[in-house]
Amino acid sequence: MHPRHLVGGVTLFVVVSLVAGCSSGSGSDTTDNSSAGTPSTAAVTTVAPTTTGTTPESTSTSALPTTIPSTTAPSTTAPSTTEVAPVQVALWPAANVVLATPEAAAADFVAHVVGAGPVLGAFQAGDQRSGEIPVFAADETGAPIGLARSTLLLRQLGPSDAWFVIGAVSDAATIITPEAAAAVPAGLVTVSGAASGFEANIGIRAVLVGAGTELAGTTAMAGNFGVPLPYSVQLDLSAASPGDTVVIIVHGGAGLETDPGDFSAIAVTIAG
Repeated sequence: MHPRHLVGGVTLFVVVSLVAGCSSGSGSDTTDNSSAGTPSTAAVTTVAPTTTGTTPESTSTSALPTTIPSTTAPSTTAPSTTEVAPVQVALWPAANVVLATPEAAAADFVAHVVGAGPVLGAFQAGDQRSGEIPVFAADETGAPIGLARSTLLLRQLGPSDAWFVIGAVSDAATIITPEAAAAVPAGLVTVSGAASGFEANIGIRAVLVGAGTELAGTTAMAGNFGVPLPYSVQLDLSAASPGDTVVIIVHGGAGLETDPGDFSAIAVTIAG
């Protein structure tokens, strides 16, 4: 048993000697590695990055506005304006005459301004306060014949709601100047337009509203066979007084007492 223990001790001695020899190393490796496993206690210097760009905006919410701007659009209300209705100038009758129906106003106008003979058609209502009545030539029995020679425009006016003729229109006889309801001098007034008459003859007259008095009248050459051509004449209204209302009527004579020819009429006032 003793030799076996000796061999083991020898073997242990040899192993230890070999390990010691390896740890001594060669003479060229002189670096002391005794502190390799020990952490360094030297302070670490931290260098901040250079900031040459624009400084980022702060994200702090305390800098944000706490009041939201109003999005209400500014008021665009236009200044109030009051429209003034144009003054209606009636052809017939006079302002102080009250005629209760449109037929009565139309018949009175035809009798005093156009002349006896023509007949009236039926009243055609436009609204509750206005309408139209056509005027026809008549045959020997008094019955209407042919197409309407003119159309009378009628309207209720004034506090009494009386009916008035406010115009007479026809495509075959027009008045361009003066304009309806215009103020004209008590003197020479140029009347122009386009019309057609029997053998190209037409008549132009001025009648004082209310009295039915003819203030002036003349004739002219225009179109024929229903084809209107231009005309221009002068009427002398020097017999009228300032403030008077005057009817200017142009008509194409047909050569028959019961046929006035195509006609139109407007009202003008004499300037003060």
